[in-house]
Amino acid sequence: MSKSFEALAPVFFGAAGVLFLALTAWTYFLHQQTRKLRSVWADLLTGTDGARVEAMIRDQLRLSHEIREELHATVDRVRVLEEKMRQSKRFVGVVRYNAFDDVGADQSFSLALYDDDGNGAVLTSQIGREVCRVFGKQIHAGKSDYPLSAEEQRAIEAAAQPSNRPRVGP
Repeated sequence: MSKSFEALAPVFFGAAGVLFLALTAWTYFLHQQTRKLRSVWADLLTGTDGARVEAMIRDQLRLSHEIREELHATVDRVRVLEEKMRQSKRFVGVVRYNAFDDVGADQSFSLALYDDDGNGAVLTSQIGREVCRVFGKQIHAGKSDYPLSAEEQRAIEAAAQPSNRPRVGP
């Protein structure tokens, strides 16, 4: 058996040598990869101003918290503004007409102004040669406690038309 071992010894030692070289090359490759990773990790852990990652993360968390608080405050302000917008007298209807037979050019008018809930007023100005009359009537939910003239009613209806009601939001 020793003769067969002696015959196989060069093959065995040759294979062991090749395996040793392969493992040495693999170890060198892993060493280089580890050096690259350590370099990248060191760059990651140290900012350009020398700050450590923990400090950077704390700063980012603080900034995120501040932004979240500002967002909540902005949402609250938007809600207030939406309610004010809803109550603003922004829907307008105007009807011009001749209130008297002796005056032309549709100088008299009725003007309706109201909000999303139909609350507002109707102003009417009747122009004649010798007289100018102005009337104001409150509107609640699109109706008035006082009788409305046909022109005043038309002014309210004109303000209610979708083309006269610009919408903000949904």
